[in-house]
Amino acid sequence: MNGKLRLPKQIKKILTKIFVRPWPYWVGGLLIAIANIIYLAVTNKYWAITTGFARFGAWLLEIVGIEVQTWAVWDYYEYLRPWKDRYTFSNLGIIIGALIAILLAGQFKWKKLKNKKQFFLALGGGWLMGYGARIAIGCNIGGLYSAISSLALNGWLYLPFIVLGILIGSKLLQKWLV
Repeated sequence: MNGKLRLPKQIKKILTKIFVRPWPYWVGGLLIAIANIIYLAVTNKYWAITTGFARFGAWLLEIVGIEVQTWAVWDYYEYLRPWKDRYTFSNLGIIIGALIAILLAGQFKWKKLKNKKQFFLALGGGWLMGYGARIAIGCNIGGLYSAISSLALNGWLYLPFIVLGILIGSKLLQKWLV
């Protein structure tokens, strides 16, 4: 024996389909929606992501000596340390879960950036997404998935505009990276 686990071909085929090959977008969306509904039912709170990042960023600012607890924004967003914030643990779970999934699929690899332009486009795009999520008081998780799963009208209004933004952004990105 060479120490490798030998699986029947049919089981190996199923595992490859689940863990290696990409899933259709609709399956991923459906699973996210189901997870969101379960999260809402179990915790009686909506699923959110960017609030945790905002609180984590505020904590980092405090570490370097900038007092953030007095900022008026915390009248709306309760200021919590990351280890007391449920969003921190949700965000860590997403990151760790994604890492486990990509490792199981054998798809993890370091990629070298093509050029500086790609780096600055990614950095700028990430900053714009984060800024937009904060001024919109939520990202696609809170504004779309949580809103739709709780039958809120704003989620259905958000949907066509996020699709439009994706289409426009994709076209611009293709134009700029060529």
